[in-house]
Amino acid sequence: MQLKEEIGQIIKDRRKELKMEQTDLQDYAEVGSTTLSKLEMGKLNITIDNLEKITEVLGLELIIKVKEKM
Repeated sequence: MQLKEEIGQIIKDRRKELKMEQTDLQDYAEVGSTTLSKLEMGKLNITIDNLEKITEVLGLELIIKVKEKM
């Protein structure tokens, strides 16, 4: 699974866990319907700003790790 797909699935699963509709998340995070829909399908290169808004609403923490070359 690609990173975009993994992120989209995490967002979708958490939204459903919270019993939120896509429209609710769009309103709370102030992102467009196309943005959220494509994100959940793993078909969007989302901006960090929008990803931060969405994760904040969902109570998720965004952590970036740098992998060292071997």
